[in-house]
Amino acid sequence: MIAFRRGVLVDTMGADVVAEIDGVPLVAEVPVPLGAMAVGASLMVVQTTVEVGIERRKLTMAIGPWPPDGPHPAGPLGLASTPVIILPDPVWSDLATAGALRAGRHPACARLPGTAPALGLQMLLAVTGGADIVLVEGGAGPHLRLARALGGRPLAVLPLPDREAVETMLHGCGLDIHVPVPSLEDPERSVVADCLRPLTLEATHHLVEVDPAPAFEQANVDLDRASLHARAAGAAGVLAGRLAASNRRWRAQLET
Repeated sequence: MIAFRRGVLVDTMGADVVAEIDGVPLVAEVPVPLGAMAVGASLMVVQTTVEVGIERRKLTMAIGPWPPDGPHPAGPLGLASTPVIILPDPVWSDLATAGALRAGRHPACARLPGTAPALGLQMLLAVTGGADIVLVEGGAGPHLRLARALGGRPLAVLPLPDREAVETMLHGCGLDIHVPVPSLEDPERSVVADCLRPLTLEATHHLVEVDPAPAFEQANVDLDRASLHARAAGAAGVLAGRLAASNRRWRAQLET
């Protein structure tokens, strides 16, 4: 469950801010920029606990400016398990979206730039407004962390087969996420395995092998000539579509 708490910005401390909530100062992390905010401005802070393996991690995050008398941007489930695709390179946005549309039976997709101020609030408002999937362009580890803390299902599009780029992309996440890995045949399969094996991602994250073909069919793009990074984007889109379809089914069951 996620607690939304209104506060007042008191000070900034590098990657953190100090907010006064009910007369008590509270340090909150800021994984992505909030945008221009002056001391004394009204601020929305979220508090939650995320389970990572056998650990329970308490998180307090500032997510952006918010009217002191406005309603909460979302319910206590936040993003409510909405898949959030984090793309380091926006060039593959259309391909990931195509995979989501094919696998999810045309879910509503919201695209947001990773540089957007108060991105957490924008994600919450997109889902509250009906988005089944959120796609963040130009995102990395902090964006994955934010989406996970807000109750979403972050999907990392790995820049395969560059191991250093994969490490850079995941840096700053620190929470468990979904990592779609495109299903491949050798020699590409061995190339990806050699790239990922030293990183031991499976110790923290949920690696899921996904056939990216539906994304390429939907986008009318030749799969055989595609790069591994493009296939990873397609796989993420397909997985996001499947998760979105599953979400719609269980929400429909709750309403009956």
